[in-house]
Amino acid sequence: MAARRAVAGKHLRLVGLWRDNGHWFAKWCPESRVIQRTAFNLLRHDLRPTLSKRCKHLKGHGGVKGAVRDLHRVVDRYAYVARFDVVAYYESLHHGLLLESLRQANVGCDLKTVVTDYLALPDRLHLGKGMTAGGSLSPILGGLYLNPLDQQMAKDKRLVYVRYMDDFVILATTRWHLRKAIAQIFKITTGLKLRLHRKTKCFIGKTDNGFDFLGYTIHPQRRLRPSSVSLQRFVARARRLYEQGGDKQRLWEYAIHWHRWLHGGLSGLVTRKGGVNRYYIYILRRLGIP
Repeated sequence: MAARRAVAGKHLRLVGLWRDNGHWFAKWCPESRVIQRTAFNLLRHDLRPTLSKRCKHLKGHGGVKGAVRDLHRVVDRYAYVARFDVVAYYESLHHGLLLESLRQANVGCDLKTVVTDYLALPDRLHLGKGMTAGGSLSPILGGLYLNPLDQQMAKDKRLVYVRYMDDFVILATTRWHLRKAIAQIFKITTGLKLRLHRKTKCFIGKTDNGFDFLGYTIHPQRRLRPSSVSLQRFVARARRLYEQGGDKQRLWEYAIHWHRWLHGGLSGLVTRKGGVNRYYIYILRRLGIP
């Protein structure tokens, strides 16, 4: 009760707004940050019956490694896969639809007031859509927005469905089941005023061909390996480190750190071929370092 009184009648105050790497970021006053943290904990409690366990980015739902483990464990049993990603997810969230989702989940007016400020104050152009990245409330609101998709996919026990924010995968035993699921996905995302990538960040086909998800390539009857995108980011960060004066010893330490991340939470599931030396030599060659 004390936490709810702490947010009742309170309004947020925005002190700065900037754009970086395609996302909007907001700076809130200290009091507003405290209100957001309190509101986040209350939303976690109130939305627990509503939010799906298949939405893996939410705290306690498994995270990146949990999502990858779940798919790797069952992929051998499914012949077909579809992987989708929403175009500009945070920038596309419709305020009215999100607030209606809170109403349907019986979230109180005190929290809806905080969320309304959180959405509306950075919306300088009054577009009625979009949400800042990196804020306290963004992950849980981002999880809630696609909850209709989570709930619909969970109804079909013939499918495996896993989502991490706006990146999600469906496994199906038959092509017909997959097509039916894809049709439902497009219907729901269209109703939520979202667009899905059709070429990049999209894959529809047989699981035997392997597919990328959250930095890993998942393939039936094989161990996980880093995806091409994950390797590109690995090299890009190593290049920045080298350009900032990092020597070969520093690059070696970075390779060790990255290798630990690669295997962390996935004991025995990721290929160990070549060990960390393989990736250290890989970045040296890509950077042209003798």
